[in-house]
Amino acid sequence: MLRARLAPLALASVAAAGCAEDPSFQVRWRLHPFTDEEVTSKDAEPLVSVDQCTELGIGHVRLTTRDGAGTVVDERQFACFPRAFSDPDALMPGPQVGPGSYSVTLTALGRRDVPFCADEPVVEADTDTDGNEGFVPECSEVIAADAQEVVVRETGEGKPVPGFVIVGAPECSDGVDNDRDGFTDLADPSCDGDRRGVEVGTSAGAQIIVRPELMSGNPSAYCAGMGIAEIELAIAGPTATKRRFPCTTTSQTFSESLDPGDYQLAVTGIGYDGKPIAVPTLDPAVASFNLAPEGFRSLDLVADFTIASFLAPIEAGFSFSLAYIAAPGDMALTTCTPGQGNLVLDRARITVLDADLQVVPTATLRDGANPPIVLDGVNTIACEELGKIRDVQPLVWDDAPMAHEELYLRVEAFTAGSDTPCFGNPDDPARSAPNASLALKLPRLSDQGACAD
Repeated sequence: MLRARLAPLALASVAAAGCAEDPSFQVRWRLHPFTDEEVTSKDAEPLVSVDQCTELGIGHVRLTTRDGAGTVVDERQFACFPRAFSDPDALMPGPQVGPGSYSVTLTALGRRDVPFCADEPVVEADTDTDGNEGFVPECSEVIAADAQEVVVRETGEGKPVPGFVIVGAPECSDGVDNDRDGFTDLADPSCDGDRRGVEVGTSAGAQIIVRPELMSGNPSAYCAGMGIAEIELAIAGPTATKRRFPCTTTSQTFSESLDPGDYQLAVTGIGYDGKPIAVPTLDPAVASFNLAPEGFRSLDLVADFTIASFLAPIEAGFSFSLAYIAAPGDMALTTCTPGQGNLVLDRARITVLDADLQVVPTATLRDGANPPIVLDGVNTIACEELGKIRDVQPLVWDDAPMAHEELYLRVEAFTAGSDTPCFGNPDDPARSAPNASLALKLPRLSDQGACAD
């Protein structure tokens, strides 16, 4: 059986040959800690550091391409975190194959570049080209792998396939001393022979994943804009401790050795003056837990910094810029003549809306040294002025009456003498946030009448 010992040479040869080829598809992958639940690409954090590979015991990934008959047509290997992945948009090349449907599998490789097994691997004899006999582990069921069907329409088309997610092996199978007690996998007493177990050492402990959100996932919200410098996780109970980290929407994982007993978790947003400014409401089923002697808990904690979670109202405006898309697929243009013909935009109506999409009559637009422009749903601004008038003046963000938990920006652009908007987002106003900077690309609403080119 020569396969195992010859595989590294075969893979290297494929990769070298691939340099002279145009890949028919290209891949990128994400990693996720072991879970029994289904994980999609949007559930997994982007792969941005080799540390993410190290934590899961993954050294390389193997890309296997099979044709419609299930025959392997190509197999190549990459580092778990290729150097090119420093660019978040980078992809790794697959093979050059002809048109057709292919089954593409990405398999994580651990120690000695072997896959992770769902159960005890079978050790099989292997003879190398010099006649020397050795033994290699073979999985009866491979885990830490992901497969997708890829349809290639043209040889060498370079189709991007970035949605692979490799869910790591359980701690008692990943080849990593997760609890740093000097024992790995089944040699760790806490695994107790269970390859799907968790390494917890000899004391009780918890792994706490904090998943910060800003305004329930508002894409316009950002930490500095909301005044949050750091996020603090507080663990109250027999072993009390606090952890702080810079404000981010990237999940943070903490492993803690804790004495048995009842615990309560709390998350706080810390302002730039070092004082608490927001306390999000946590799921009580996760935030309160009991830890048994020599027990272990894994806790996934969502901390949503909504406007209501702030201890005091936020007074902040936001800014915007406008561009116009004359037709689907066209480049967005910032000029007042975005069409291909003689269409000239004359003015725009800018409206700030509340959570019920009703006009906020107190909203105004800063106009340099001139009096502010009231955004009451009636006033319009000359198109050529919109490049320099773009700041909505501060409003009060709060959950109290007369303040606002959510604000949206609606824009409609008109030609001279017409009340029919040619461009705008009346049916999909842009969601804003404190101190947000909205870059709006307005689709065409009409190309008839006064809106024709």
